[in-house]
Amino acid sequence: MPDTDLLLQGGVLIAFLVVVYALSLFAYLRGRHYLALFFIIVAGFSLRLFCSLDPMLHPWDERYHALVARNMIEHPLEPKLYKEHVVEYDYTNWTANKIWLHKQPAPLWAIALSLKAFGVSELSVRLPSVLLSTLSIFLTFFIGLFLFRSDRIALIAAFLQSINGLVIDLASGRIATDHIDTFFLFFVELSIFFILLNARNDKRIFLILAGGACGLAILTKWLPALIVFPLYLIMGIKSKSKNRLLTGIFLLGIATLFVALPWQIYAQSLFPLEYQWEQHFNKLHFIKGLEGHEQPWWYFVNQIRIDVNESIYVVLLWFAYYVYRNVSFFRQNLFLLTYIAIPFLFFSMAKTKMPGYLLFTFPAYFIIIGLFIDKLLSGKIGRRYKSKFHRLGVFVTVVIFLLALRYGLERVSPFKSRNKEWLAKKELLSINFPEKAVLFNTTCPIEWMFYTNCLAYPSIPDSNLIKQLHEKKYKLFIIYDETLPDEIKKEERIKKIKAEKMQCICQH
Repeated sequence: MPDTDLLLQGGVLIAFLVVVYALSLFAYLRGRHYLALFFIIVAGFSLRLFCSLDPMLHPWDERYHALVARNMIEHPLEPKLYKEHVVEYDYTNWTANKIWLHKQPAPLWAIALSLKAFGVSELSVRLPSVLLSTLSIFLTFFIGLFLFRSDRIALIAAFLQSINGLVIDLASGRIATDHIDTFFLFFVELSIFFILLNARNDKRIFLILAGGACGLAILTKWLPALIVFPLYLIMGIKSKSKNRLLTGIFLLGIATLFVALPWQIYAQSLFPLEYQWEQHFNKLHFIKGLEGHEQPWWYFVNQIRIDVNESIYVVLLWFAYYVYRNVSFFRQNLFLLTYIAIPFLFFSMAKTKMPGYLLFTFPAYFIIIGLFIDKLLSGKIGRRYKSKFHRLGVFVTVVIFLLALRYGLERVSPFKSRNKEWLAKKELLSINFPEKAVLFNTTCPIEWMFYTNCLAYPSIPDSNLIKQLHEKKYKLFIIYDETLPDEIKKEERIKKIKAEKMQCICQH
């Protein structure tokens, strides 16, 4: 894409965001808070959609999720990375096995449904995450509103979530854990949303719905979803009798098990080796630094300023003081403190750490920042009067918002060229493979299998394998380069193709 087109494209996006966020602020100042929320959601959706237009699958981990989901279109209860294997494979290697249980199935089912409905494309892969990530903005607003009954706190939290760079990156598949953590954020928030509805209306149906959402969160990213149980206890411990509270826990647990347990029984019964290995692999995250992701205990202490906001340390210190001094909202404050503290301590103790692991707690941080700004603007940050703090409050609010906008736009990268990715995809799609095609010597077998109808391997076949596959009527292809063994260069039963741009892109 020419530089002028890039400038135009990025400029239009930024101008659009300026207008939409300005309309949101104007609506808020006019007292039309739901209209302000609407504009925030429009801006958040636009950012996520823009990033989802990247012309090629991202290497980690999106390409694997996309391929498994594509294979689940026809067989939703058989999550496969390879439809079939024609070479020996290691079932413990999640990047090259057949039955793929490395992640729970709920996001993969949703992506498969999107691929079936809208066709096989990158946007179809990302569309469910774009929609759920956008809906999460709505949920954050109402969680903040339910807790503090303040439109200003809720709108600030919604704005921060709409523009957050990590949230956008994960929803658009650009970085590792991508759609899985996006779905997990949504389902945990949805469960909390119903718990808060139950706290306000005390209707059991809300607990059943909260349990169902918690079950879907488990079917997305396993047991950290259980954070909703202590949050329910905190919201109900003073307002409900002991029997009522225990009944609520029972309903929440039964609904969770009803949704999450059947798949575990099914997968363990049909795919025992893969299921047991993945359960073991999950435990290894806690005691070993896996796949280059070993980090020190203080990793998230440092990371949170990058992923949430540089002001977060000051805000959290203030919040600790606020929790200690304020008794009128003690239950709500304890709710937020628990929401961030338990996952933070748990994942900090684990050896394997990645930025997306704490994504599902981000709404709590955004609400706490909203609370901080609200008190600052109201002149209630300390013991002095409003007039002393109003200008300071406005200045600090602008700084926090600018930090959020800067980080969000850095991750969106509106002026970054995607020419190389587009050329690589164009080259790949130019090859029309016949039925029963097998491609060898590629550094990106997952992309080949997603975009075409071939099986693909990074290895070079030996003469015995060539003979076996030829007898089974497979059509063999190999990506040609000068490093191939002489016997392969001379092999007449393998068609040689070139994919130089594709090789180059997928090595990064």
